[in-house]
Amino acid sequence: MMNEDVLIESKMGKRNPFKVPEGYFDQLTEQVMQMIPEENTQTAQVQVMKPAKNAILRSLRPLFYAAACSCIAVFGVATYLHLNKEVNDTQQLQSNIVTVHSYSDSYIEEATDYAMLDNDDIYASLLADM
Repeated sequence: MMNEDVLIESKMGKRNPFKVPEGYFDQLTEQVMQMIPEENTQTAQVQVMKPAKNAILRSLRPLFYAAACSCIAVFGVATYLHLNKEVNDTQQLQSNIVTVHSYSDSYIEEATDYAMLDNDDIYASLLADM
């Protein structure tokens, strides 16, 4: 870094090549003010109304949050009840199946007598099904 500074000073010297024109800052504020467009009364009223709309929305924001939370809660309860109903339906179907099997027990005795199965054969077949 030091070598670059020395090289620049040897070529350019210590004088600053950049200068501000005479009276530049005296006229600058007037030029900037001329470039700014004048505001008419209609735009001023619109600018006043926009924060009012934002204020209304900002004040209603907690109500929106509460509505969203209650929708989520209702959806969750409805889903729970629907799933609970399905579980009850499957339990009823399973109890019906068991009931059907209890009615067929009398027929099992007739079938085993017809097939000439003794108790050892029945136990062996039940163990094989497990």
